[in-house]
Amino acid sequence: MELLIVIVILGVLVAFATGSFASSLRRGRDNRRKNDVRSVATSLEAYFNDKGIYPASNSNGEMVGCGAADASVCSWGGKFIDKNDTLYMILIPKDPADQYRYYYTSTEAAYKLYAKLENTLDVGSGAKQAGYAGTNCAASGTTICTYGIASQNTEP
Repeated sequence: MELLIVIVILGVLVAFATGSFASSLRRGRDNRRKNDVRSVATSLEAYFNDKGIYPASNSNGEMVGCGAADASVCSWGGKFIDKNDTLYMILIPKDPADQYRYYYTSTEAAYKLYAKLENTLDVGSGAKQAGYAGTNCAASGTTICTYGIASQNTEP
């Protein structure tokens, strides 16, 4: 009987530890996503300081400001380098599970960056539990982005 009680107690402790561990892994991946998006924003500001405009975006949520005439797609996971060989990022971060999204608004001369967080309870400072309507952070299919940052003259 005592052995059975000890086994039950150990089972409860293991279940609790496993849940906490999984939760901390999700928070860690989400922190990485937030830092990745902030790093891209920093490089976009450097690009703006050099050129007076942010790079354009395409319908897939990618930057169009690399290569010859600054007209090539800057792929997630690739270099952010312009026509003058100015390197803004050695490696544009790439989310292994979903996709980051970049949108440029020419009427406002502003950009918006989005990511999909795993922790659905994370809200505030750019995170939005309901997500940002009209965004899609899925590698395939449809998944609303839940984290966004933007240039200083607009909101995500």
